Amino acid sequence: MADQVELSYKDISLQMPIMSASDGSKFFDVRELKEKTGLSAYDPDLHNTAIAKSAITWIDSKSGKLLYRGIDVEDLVNHSSFVETSYLLSHGELPNQAQLEEYSRSLSKHSMIHESMRNFFDSFPGNAHPLAILATMVTALSSYYPQSFEENISKGIDVRTRLLAKVRTLAAWAFKKSIGQPTVYPRDELPYCKNFLNMMFAVPAESHTVTEADDRVLNQILILYSDHEYNVATTTMRFVASTRANLFACVNAGICTLWGARESDANLPPIILLREMIQNSQTPEQYFERFIKKGEPIVSNGLGHSAYGPEDPRATVSRKIFHEYRKNHPDALKSPLIRKALEVEEFTLGHPFFKEKKRYPNLDFYSALVFHLLGIPSEMNNVIRVIGKLSGWLAHWLEQRNETERRSFRPRQVYTGKMHRGYTPMDQRQ
Repeated sequence: MADQVELSYKDISLQMPIMSASDGSKFFDVRELKEKTGLSAYDPDLHNTAIAKSAITWIDSKSGKLLYRGIDVEDLVNHSSFVETSYLLSHGELPNQAQLEEYSRSLSKHSMIHESMRNFFDSFPGNAHPLAILATMVTALSSYYPQSFEENISKGIDVRTRLLAKVRTLAAWAFKKSIGQPTVYPRDELPYCKNFLNMMFAVPAESHTVTEADDRVLNQILILYSDHEYNVATTTMRFVASTRANLFACVNAGICTLWGARESDANLPPIILLREMIQNSQTPEQYFERFIKKGEPIVSNGLGHSAYGPEDPRATVSRKIFHEYRKNHPDALKSPLIRKALEVEEFTLGHPFFKEKKRYPNLDFYSALVFHLLGIPSEMNNVIRVIGKLSGWLAHWLEQRNETERRSFRPRQVYTGKMHRGYTPMDQRQ
């Protein structure tokens, strides 16, 4: 007899089957709970509830491991490219040489956006946030691909590849709009990340060359951001996908979650705290005193991650990436922000308070520093995160779409309002 959980309620006994995940973790199936007992489960943050089966990404919170399709993310950072990792996430396997070349060609071929979309950029105010522009433009793309995903596939059009190709163009143009510079068209001969950096920093008046070091470090950071199981953005995207909404609407939903203070700001506090310390001439000891001695909670500040008991593997890898890049960056130590960051790193990694609280510098801390050295302003940090996250979202979107037997997500509530009140006419109200 298969393992099961038995729930007894009044005179009802319900047997709920236990499911096993690939890692051996157990879940019991509550789908018949409401129908058979009249009860519903209450899990307000969904931290103890699995809402889908997925074969894309696995987090081991105990050992601090992160796997994409079964492959350690550190191996991908060391040996792969962002494009190859994107192929892995979307197709389930690493590509062979011919598949990778074809995938890369497709991303280059479709990096242009329809010329009429340039008019959309003109309509944004000069101070528009790049993330707002990107979200709007991704949604606008849907009007150029009105057919269903299946209809497009039958015509040889994979909108997932096209969106991944175009998102870097949209992101770079959003940045150019925000600083008042002319847009730069993509160049087919450049690989994915070099193409993006060229569109970001090239100007008509002079030539621009993207270095191999800049290209490599951006590839590595995007790989680390590619997927992280069911975080808020991915879950939101899958909620919308459960309605069979088109790809662009679903991705827009994921982007919009990054506006939230608990999500969007994750990449900004590292820069904010460093600038605050510099402005106030504070040492790390002085800045963190209110957290260590006065008990003020550390909300983010680029320190720690709640999904892991030990250190987030992405933090370990990104620390190495940053230091290697910094040492080969000729002007790194000329930056007051980088020098202050090194002080914070040394202080937090060596202080028992941060070790106990597991508040080590995380991926957002180190990626913010890498972006700073690349010359990318902080308001673009989350836009670049979208480029990385998109490769995972595309995989999740298709996985969700293939769940043909499932209905739209529809969580229940615990209603705590008043019941059955009559309508009070205006002249009788106090």
